[in-house]
Amino acid sequence: MKLPFSPKKWMPRFNLICLLYIASFAIQVPAHADELIDRIVAVVNNEVILKSELSDEMLTQQQALKSQDIAMPDIEILQQKVLDSLILEKLQLERAKQLGIEIPDEQITEQLETIAQQNNMSLIALRKRLNLETPNGFNALRQQIKNKMIIQKVREAEVLSKTHVSESEVKNLLNRQALSNRQESLHLGHILFELPDSPTPQQREQALQQAQAIHQRLKTGEDFRQLAVRYSDGSKALQGGSLGWLQRSEIPSFFTDAIAGLKTGEISQVIPSPSGFHIIKLIDQKQLNSNSERKQYHLHRFILPSDQALQQAPSEKLVAQSQALHSIEDFNALRASYPEIPQEINQNSDLGWRSLEELPEALREKIQTLQPNQALPPLATQQGWMILFLEAIKTTPISSESLEQQAVQAIRMRKANEMFERWLQRLKDEAFIEIHLNRYE
Repeated sequence: MKLPFSPKKWMPRFNLICLLYIASFAIQVPAHADELIDRIVAVVNNEVILKSELSDEMLTQQQALKSQDIAMPDIEILQQKVLDSLILEKLQLERAKQLGIEIPDEQITEQLETIAQQNNMSLIALRKRLNLETPNGFNALRQQIKNKMIIQKVREAEVLSKTHVSESEVKNLLNRQALSNRQESLHLGHILFELPDSPTPQQREQALQQAQAIHQRLKTGEDFRQLAVRYSDGSKALQGGSLGWLQRSEIPSFFTDAIAGLKTGEISQVIPSPSGFHIIKLIDQKQLNSNSERKQYHLHRFILPSDQALQQAPSEKLVAQSQALHSIEDFNALRASYPEIPQEINQNSDLGWRSLEELPEALREKIQTLQPNQALPPLATQQGWMILFLEAIKTTPISSESLEQQAVQAIRMRKANEMFERWLQRLKDEAFIEIHLNRYE
């Protein structure tokens, strides 16, 4: 498949000729006389996608679908979906380079430490396990995390930052929230039948008919996730169409009426929008805390310096000490029991009152499991072992300024969600993309 070339999709002719020349011969560096080591399956502007990249990502997606108990689509369909996701990734990473977006190594390491903690292991243990399972598996995960963080920054710069919010929109949202007796978060599934820019009546009719046909199959009981993987043009197709959890105020406005009366497990009618036709499933829903109040946690931190914290489990003694903390006096006694620790390491041990939003994401769920006068088990950090002690919990009213900021952010998120799929489509429309997959398969 070759996407049309136009002046809008210009790229330096020398680079284009070189890439196509390479693609025409694949990468013919034989390990044996009749064997190719690798080959190009797609050209994306000045970048290429290799068959090895596609094969690796195919395996990853097959494992992901299996873990979610989603039936595998035909291999050709899955291959095209995976290739499309790789193309979009290349385009977004290229855009990041143009914008000068970079991610410090420290932030990537923090994410890896979070993953290690969630799996109850040290960072060194995580590295060893990943490298045993897959050659160079740890570095592959590190690069994957880096790419995701870069892409998130690109989306914030290109989509979220370009949304505009008026005072009237903020006032209307605050008024609706004040009148509502409940605040909800919804887990939505999404199937998109995408339209090109300036579609013809025939293109609109064809997309609508396809959407209606899939909607009918869903009504007869076919699996939503499987049909999303197979037919959706949305960016979350390979995740079974899952959009994750969204507050009602963050949901695109053209979905609002269609999902208003849905019960858990039900699907919407076909929904038209500028980007195409949509089918939404309400996978789950949950109540949120009142928008006018916020829980805060009074936390204390004790650090036991260690160069080995990221490489081994905490000692039984330290675990027992954390379990024995039942008052702020116990916590202070723990600090006093380690007089050899330099005073400056724990001089700011009182973290004060913190809301969940002010805590690292990896700690939020763990903190919510604590009752006052309890501590988390020792956590491995670069400084050493850290014990977090919860002294008290309080609920405080949120200021009107904070409520306005929350409303602005929710409206911006809603508008960004409305624009996102169209932005991805524009990236593709403005790029030079040439597919060489069928030549080898």
